[in-house]
Amino acid sequence: MKKYYLFIVSLFLCANIIKAQLPTGSYADYFREGLFLVGEENYDVALKNFLEAYKFDSTSANLNFNIGFCYLNSSMSKKNAERYFAKTLNDVTKNYRNDDISEKSAPALTHFYYGRALHINYKFDEAKVQYELFDSKYAKDKQTKEDVAYYKQQSDFAKELVAAPINVKIENLGDSVNGTYPDYSPVLSADEGMLIYTTRRNTSTGGERTQDGQYYEDIVVSFKDENNVWSSPKSISPNINTNGNEASVNLTPDGQTLIVFRGISETDGNIYYSNWDGKDWSYLQSFGSDINSKYWEPHACLSSDNNTLYFVSDRPGGYGGRDIYRCVKLPNGAWSKALNVGPTINTKYDEDGPFIHPDGVTLIFASTGHKSMGGFDIFFSTIEEDRKFSEPINMGYPINTPDDDVFFVTSPDGKRGYFSSAAEGGKGEKDIYKMFIPDAKEKPLVLFKGSILPADGEKLPDDLEVIVTNKETGEIVGRYRPKSNGSFTTILAPNKNYNFSYQAKGEEFYNEDLFVTSDIAYQEIKKEINLEPVSLLGTIKTKDKGIRLTTVVLNNSKEKLPVSNAKVVLTEKDGAETILVTDAEGKITGSNLVPEKTYNVYAEADGKKSLVSTFNTVGVKNGKSITQVVYMDAKPVKDKPSTNDANENTGSKPKPNVACGSPVTFKQNFGYNVNEIEEAKDWEVLIDAIISKTKDCVPTVKIMSSASQVPTKAFSDGNKGLATSRADKMEEKIKAAVTAKGGDASKIEFKKISAVRGPSYESDYQNTKKYGPFQYVKVIAR
Repeated sequence: MKKYYLFIVSLFLCANIIKAQLPTGSYADYFREGLFLVGEENYDVALKNFLEAYKFDSTSANLNFNIGFCYLNSSMSKKNAERYFAKTLNDVTKNYRNDDISEKSAPALTHFYYGRALHINYKFDEAKVQYELFDSKYAKDKQTKEDVAYYKQQSDFAKELVAAPINVKIENLGDSVNGTYPDYSPVLSADEGMLIYTTRRNTSTGGERTQDGQYYEDIVVSFKDENNVWSSPKSISPNINTNGNEASVNLTPDGQTLIVFRGISETDGNIYYSNWDGKDWSYLQSFGSDINSKYWEPHACLSSDNNTLYFVSDRPGGYGGRDIYRCVKLPNGAWSKALNVGPTINTKYDEDGPFIHPDGVTLIFASTGHKSMGGFDIFFSTIEEDRKFSEPINMGYPINTPDDDVFFVTSPDGKRGYFSSAAEGGKGEKDIYKMFIPDAKEKPLVLFKGSILPADGEKLPDDLEVIVTNKETGEIVGRYRPKSNGSFTTILAPNKNYNFSYQAKGEEFYNEDLFVTSDIAYQEIKKEINLEPVSLLGTIKTKDKGIRLTTVVLNNSKEKLPVSNAKVVLTEKDGAETILVTDAEGKITGSNLVPEKTYNVYAEADGKKSLVSTFNTVGVKNGKSITQVVYMDAKPVKDKPSTNDANENTGSKPKPNVACGSPVTFKQNFGYNVNEIEEAKDWEVLIDAIISKTKDCVPTVKIMSSASQVPTKAFSDGNKGLATSRADKMEEKIKAAVTAKGGDASKIEFKKISAVRGPSYESDYQNTKKYGPFQYVKVIAR
């Protein structure tokens, strides 16, 4: 709809362009200059002119309309548009005189834009009233009616999503990252230790400003220390930043290739890439003519293997305005012809901001089409076996809002997202935020964090390179240039054998094999390579080692908290048993293994015993390493009953059948002091699934309940009593529901875990955003 008003404005400007350049300070000149800037879509500066005119005449419906229109299209403060549009409703005319500076009435489009303003302020029902009024009185042609219907659907969908928010926690990355100027478009290395983003600070290269008064875009980098504190940003490299606009677009998971957008003109911008050479970022290089064109290519991303490029373009021949395209790398290193990814992803509206997850199959992107709750929404789609995309799914509220939500990148495990927003309460116009998504399905990947450490008193050698190869296929997974501190990261798929070759100046100084276990959960593996002194030896090398085992014990496959002082039992099949104890990080490093042998390993801690894992050293050479992750979310050790056994169902039952279908989950959030269970949206699904499972096996129903740190006097045992009562109520409710539907509740094995969680109480119980996420009960039925 914006195009209709801009067309009206352009007619006015054609006749008044000379006068528009000569504001003198009168109402007419401020108003005329404002219209001129609207025609240029420079809404922020246009708004300043209209607000000056407002000091002369605050009653003009036409002026109030234009102020509202600018607020609605501004980079921030969009919520202010509503009150100015509201002042125009009693003076709307069909005979709007776009060429008359004395026009005081507002155009018929007022009702439509007032609806947009109400929608952004979460007043969805009121927005629909304005859309319908505009539709019935002023919308005559087919296209306008289709557009109005589209926005009415958005209001309905937005209302539905806001009523059922997903469980997230959002935090500002703080003063060290965000300043008073706009900070946005964050990209991160896979270990989330390096943040690269775009800023418009007064320290930008050249210190020049654009026509709207903002500084040109520069790319900066910040690093997170061991205390999770971000360093102050610094310019990423003089090889990348210029006096013009450069913006960060994407960073490959290994942190080795950065994709950058560089604006050429108002209608032409291209994407480039820079490679990390171990010391600095290279000069920007073009992706080629079939990717960059004379049209607008604002965004791109590379798959984790660097062999597939997804990019955005508004070139002719697409399905809508901006579409997403795909290229693959050819055997000669060049890129294939660009192909549109098709109508499953692209719509007749705009798509933008593609991000391919390190798993290689999850595409996250933004769209104003599909089922959006307003403006751009973030969606995800899965690449299926035939290389087709699954139907996109909206990521939900509050990841998406009634306004534009475009650029969103996630951590390798899918539990955290990073994005920029002009939300209230920030440090500047736009800030960078981190979002925690505890209920997100975890990605079955392995993040390998490597570190090469110099000998005492020595520096790392030049030209360090790590080459990782898939041993089964011989394919090179990646070549990595460590940072100045010797660290590097790579994403590995589970259930595969890898070889790591550590080289300096083209000569290998260490080599090891690594087997990644077939765990269905996300894992992290840390590995340090200590170099020997070279002052006398003259060559870079490490000490010869046999086959070594690193064991990591974690509390469960979801939280992955290290378990210290856990007893680990390592048994060679038909051989000796070795008992070890984990350190503070839940690790045991450097256990010697014998070639051509099979081993069993398990852990015991807090009266629990993990499942037994089996691995072997068949075909493994000396100097190699094996990493084994052990989770403690298993059965209690016999003869060592848990302290919670009194609350468990202790009847004699057969062991649950692990092959009892897919797990089914249910979650309910509570207000303070509340423990009653509601039969919410997914309740019937949960009960039906449990009954179905009891026909084939003995299902385990795990109930996890939490109370926040806000004190309660409603329960004799305080917050702990509240959390426990929530779990007890849930068990009673499930038994009753299963029985009422004809199921056999005696076949269910219940496990209950209750805890008091969340931030310490600071006499601010009104802050439900802070404490609310820790008031819940969750059920997993297996």
